[in-house]
Amino acid sequence: MLNEILTEKKVNFFLSKIEKNFPNFIAGVITDRHGFILGTKIPLNFHIKENMMALSAIANRKNFFNNSEFLKVRRDLDKSKNFKLFILLKKSNNELSQFKILKSIIEEQELF
Repeated sequence: MLNEILTEKKVNFFLSKIEKNFPNFIAGVITDRHGFILGTKIPLNFHIKENMMALSAIANRKNFFNNSEFLKVRRDLDKSKNFKLFILLKKSNNELSQFKILKSIIEEQELF
């Protein structure tokens, strides 16, 4: 059986799906377990660089940047924990219901 090739288009579509779920989405990155970046959705001239977000995706307890206006969300994208998602959300009171949808988006995706 051949495995499907992971493409930039598929990764970007996945990140766009997450962005649509969270109106307060600021930036997101997908990495492998070593921090190699597979895809990003980061605004131009954003003050937090993609490599810091990638490190934040793989580090369990280390905080690579402090910014209290953002909510940092880290999720595993596969059962073997080889692929990581890290997103920044602008803090809001409405995000709790969106996390159930995020969980289903991750469970339904077939990339990882």
